[in-house]
Amino acid sequence: MHHTSQGMYKKNILSKSLNIEVLKSSVAILFIFFFLVIGSRFVGYFEQASEGLLDPNIILKVVVLRFPDFITLLIPFSFFLGVVVTISRMYAENEIYGYFSAGLSKNNLLKFLFPQAIAFFFSTLILSLFVAPYTKELSKDMLSVDSFQDQFESIKPNKIFMFNEGDGFIYSDKKNDNVLEGVTIFLSDGDSSSLILSDSMTFQNHGAELDLKFEDGKLHQGIFESKNQITSDFGKLKIPIDNDTSSLSGLSLSKLFDYSLKSSKSEFLWNISIPITIFILLLIGISISKVEPRQGRLSVFFPAIAIYIFYLSLLILTRDLIDGDNSLSQYYIWLTHLLFLLIGLFGLFWQDFLKPNIIFKKGYFPRIMLIIFIIFLFVWIVS
Repeated sequence: MHHTSQGMYKKNILSKSLNIEVLKSSVAILFIFFFLVIGSRFVGYFEQASEGLLDPNIILKVVVLRFPDFITLLIPFSFFLGVVVTISRMYAENEIYGYFSAGLSKNNLLKFLFPQAIAFFFSTLILSLFVAPYTKELSKDMLSVDSFQDQFESIKPNKIFMFNEGDGFIYSDKKNDNVLEGVTIFLSDGDSSSLILSDSMTFQNHGAELDLKFEDGKLHQGIFESKNQITSDFGKLKIPIDNDTSSLSGLSLSKLFDYSLKSSKSEFLWNISIPITIFILLLIGISISKVEPRQGRLSVFFPAIAIYIFYLSLLILTRDLIDGDNSLSQYYIWLTHLLFLLIGLFGLFWQDFLKPNIIFKKGYFPRIMLIIFIIFLFVWIVS
């Protein structure tokens, strides 16, 4: 076999082996953190349900709708840690020197993993731009819109209770089970409004509809209109109200694209930024994964997590700084990407143009930089 063919064959084997190891590590880390996030969400929602702030029947639906959002944020992090764990293990077990003896370098590791990074990039891009924003908005709608019966059960006497969507309020002097006494209720559907003053009010649930029954009171209709005002006394009054306002019908691919086009500038830049981090984190992951003899292959694990947290924190900070009146604020998020791109390139190539001194040799420089990162992150969080 020709030497060139042998070299290409070796490179293909090494590339395949490296990609498989990184993919296995990334998927394992993704599943671990995904189930941790899902578990924490379930705990939080069930705590709200136990306090009567949330309908337990919608918890599973809400969590499922948040799946794309969770996965979007976890893919770059999992791929980054997958690269760090795999390459640091190869250093610790001296496996990496088999790559170097075949004439390869860190640049070749980058080339080998770049196709996998592209696959993760497009997967994250589709989720981030078109799927996660819409499903996240749906979950918010489900959490914010309760049935009228759920709202009724949350009413407390001598307190004004505002209905969801700002379509009215209710006030009562006393409450006995499902009976309100001394009721004042205001209802509005946009075109007309009604004010009801009643001695008592009860309700009957009929599934899709809820019947409100009033006894002994007054009804004022069109109170904000100059011509069509009606005032009447009643002994008994029944009003049907829609009890199911949290329907999720109409979910389609066209609506996903429609929602993405309507997203704000900051949301769009954020949704683009998450996939871009994959390439930059690949550079940083390869550059920081070198493990010295007897150092331990997990010694770079904590610095890698700290760098990722710092990177993500800066992105969140620059996203929050985006102001419609300030055209320059939208470039802050790109400056963050540029900063960490330079850090990744510097870490990948510094040995080619810098002579190792005592600071780098003993690892003081990475420690100093890590301390600065953590201090900056702590100050930003507490401020």
